[in-house]
Amino acid sequence: MSTVEDYSAKAAESLAAAEAATTERDRAFHRRAYSIYRKLMANVGEAEARAAERVPARVEAAKRAANASALRQR
Repeated sequence: MSTVEDYSAKAAESLAAAEAATTERDRAFHRRAYSIYRKLMANVGEAEARAAERVPARVEAAKRAANASALRQR
């Protein structure tokens, strides 16, 4: 199970617990937990998207080395 799936499951549990809570204090606690898990899911999703867009460091270093050797051969 991935991190996003874990947070999603916990958010669903918190939402269900908020609906089943009998006191306002418990409802507020579970609504806050739900909100936190939703924010965590969004942040993890954004971080994964940024990581997918990023060029791996080894590939970038190899490109620089190839460009440098091409310039030296001129």
